[in-house]
Amino acid sequence: MMFDSRRNEIIAVFDWELSTLGHPLADLAYNCMPYYMNTSGPTLSEMIDSGVPSETEYLDLYCKNTGRSGIENWNFYLAFSFFRFASIVQGVYKRGINGNASSDYAKSLGPLVAGVGDLARNLTDA
Repeated sequence: MMFDSRRNEIIAVFDWELSTLGHPLADLAYNCMPYYMNTSGPTLSEMIDSGVPSETEYLDLYCKNTGRSGIENWNFYLAFSFFRFASIVQGVYKRGINGNASSDYAKSLGPLVAGVGDLARNLTDA
């Protein structure tokens, strides 16, 4: 939870799995993961003609609006995000196997963990 520094009240509630106190580029990379993932349809990269900005355009806008001249080691941040996501999905899958997930769908996520891990590993090689 985040508390207001002047008043005794809660101003935000965070999901602990997705909360970070790290580099802002980690959140940007997490936001860009759909450019690479294909779960049931086209990736964002395949939807460019439909008005979705390309990843390059998106990153250029981010840099422009944050005063950055560019982003070094972009694949590091992407790989970090995919490994992080794989860890989260693995936890959901394990809860499904143990019978304490919120949905039976969790038991079907095992193959996604390996696929996301492969994406991360491929990004570290690029």
